[in-house]
Amino acid sequence: MYSDNHANHVTTEKAFSSSLVNPARKQQSASLRRFSKIIISASVVSTLLIATLPSVSTTYAAKDEQAFTGSAPDRAVSASSSGSSPKSSVTSNTAQELHYTQVAGGYYYTVALRSDGSVWTWGRNLLGELGISDTVRYRHTFSPVRIPHLTNVTAISNSGGGYSLAVQADGTVWQWGDGRTPSQVPGITDARHVTAGSFMSVALLRDGTVQSWQTPPQKLSNMMNEEAGKKPTLHRISGLKNVVQTTLSGYDGYALKKDGSVWTWKEADEAGSTPSKAKPVKGLTNITFITGKGGQLMALDSKGRVWRMDVQGKRIPYHHELKVKTLDASSNYVLLVTTKGEVYSFGNTVTGKQGKIKQLSDIKGVSAGYYHSLALSSDGNVWGWGGDKYQEAGAPATSSGGMVYIPVQAKLGTDIYVNGKLLQSVYPAVETSGTLQLPIKTIALTLGATFEVHTADGLISHYTLKYNDRIITIKPNELQYTVSTLNKLDPQEEQVISLREPIGNYSGATTAPYDMLRGLGLDVTWDSNTAKVTIDEVN
Repeated sequence: MYSDNHANHVTTEKAFSSSLVNPARKQQSASLRRFSKIIISASVVSTLLIATLPSVSTTYAAKDEQAFTGSAPDRAVSASSSGSSPKSSVTSNTAQELHYTQVAGGYYYTVALRSDGSVWTWGRNLLGELGISDTVRYRHTFSPVRIPHLTNVTAISNSGGGYSLAVQADGTVWQWGDGRTPSQVPGITDARHVTAGSFMSVALLRDGTVQSWQTPPQKLSNMMNEEAGKKPTLHRISGLKNVVQTTLSGYDGYALKKDGSVWTWKEADEAGSTPSKAKPVKGLTNITFITGKGGQLMALDSKGRVWRMDVQGKRIPYHHELKVKTLDASSNYVLLVTTKGEVYSFGNTVTGKQGKIKQLSDIKGVSAGYYHSLALSSDGNVWGWGGDKYQEAGAPATSSGGMVYIPVQAKLGTDIYVNGKLLQSVYPAVETSGTLQLPIKTIALTLGATFEVHTADGLISHYTLKYNDRIITIKPNELQYTVSTLNKLDPQEEQVISLREPIGNYSGATTAPYDMLRGLGLDVTWDSNTAKVTIDEVN
C-alpha cells in the first residue's frame, strides 16, 4: 500500500499539486483512432489493493492523493427536478436542493451534470476520462468525483471511448479525456449544446448553426504525438440553420431542425478537407429526437413512434407497440423511455434480458453505455445497471462477475469545504453505510497539518495527524482514536474517542471518518441532504 514501509520508519506523506493543462487541439485520422482504441483495450489494470474500509471496494491509484491548487446533447440525457423515484428501496433525493440533470455513459465510466453546474464522474480513470487527472489510475470508483475547476456547466456529452465535452453558461466548450485534463476548445464562445464523437465533434451554437472539428487522438505521455496537441480547425456546416439537436455516427453528422426535419452531412476524413453541405434526410418529418450512436440513424416522431433508417435510407418501424418520449442507443442495444416513464431495452442488452426494466419508473432519460446502462429519474436520481467491472453503474457490483442486474442508485457527490473554500481534489468524499470518509492527506495539506504513516516490520503500525498543539493517533482497523496535546504548559490527559468506522483506503487515498477531525478542535459538520461537509477552525 505504501512504498516506504521499512521497519521503524516514519513516512511523512505529501499531496502533489497540479494545475490544469491547456493543450491545443488537433485533427485526427481514422487509422490513428482505431489504434488508440487498441491502446485502451490493452491497458486494463488488474492490480487490487487490500481494503481496510468497510463496505467500500479497494481501488488502485498510481499516485496517492493528488490535490489541485490552481485557480440535450447526444450522449447526455436531461431531466427536471419533479416527480417520484424508481421503485427500488433506496432513499430518494427529492427533498434535496441538489440533484442530477444530465448523465452520459461511456466505456467503463459515467459523467453526470449536477443542478449547480458542477460535473461529477465515476468508474475507471485510465486516460483521464474522469476529468481529474491523466496520470492517476482509478480501477474502481463508485463515489462521484467532482471535476476540479469546471463550473457553471449547462450541457455535457461524451464519445463513449473516453473523450468528453462540456458547455459552460458563457458559451465556451471544454474537453477532457484521452490523456487530457480539462481545457477549453479554442474558437467557440457561443455554444448551446455539444456532441462528442470518436472521429468528429460538433457544437450547436445559440444562433441555431453548427460547427464541427475533428476529435483529437489520444495524448499519451509515453508517445510523441504532435497531432494530439494541434489547435482544431473549426468548420461551419453549410446548409444548417434553426437546428435544435445534433447526433453523430462515425463521419456522418445529423441535425434536427426546429421544423421537425432531419439533415445530414459527411464530415471531412482527411486533414485540409471540408465537410459536405447538409441535405435533408428523406422520409423523416415531424421528428422530435434523433440519435446515431447505434450506427444507424434512429428518429422519434411527434406521435411517439421510433423509426430506424436502414442502409438503403428507408425508415423501418421500431417497436411501434410502445409510445416513446426519448431513447438512446449503443452499437449493441437500444433503450426506450415511454411516455409513462417506463424503460425498455432491446438488442444485445447489458444484462442479456429483453423488454421492460421492471424496477424503474418515472424516468425522464436514458444513456446507453458500452457495458452499462443509465437512467435519470424525474427527481434527479441516476440509476445504473449492467456491467459494473469498474463500478461505473454507480455502486459496487451486486452479482458475481461484476454485474448489476437490478438498477442501483448512484450517490450524489459530496462537496468538501475547508475554512469556507471548496476543496479541489482528485479524491472524493466517500459515503459509506455508516459514515462519510474523507481523503485525509489532501485535507491535512489544506489545513497545514501533518499526516504521517508509521511502520514496523514492513507493516503499518499506526497513523498520526498533527495540527496546532493537538495530535491524533489511530491504528489500522480500530474503531477508536487517541487525542493528546503538545502543550507542555497545560498538559492534558489523553482522550480515547470512538468511531463508527476505522481509517481506510479508497481509490489509493487514505481516508478517515469525517468526525475524527473534531479531535483536532475543528468544527466539522456533514449534511447528507445538501451533499456538503464543512471543516472550519474555531476562533
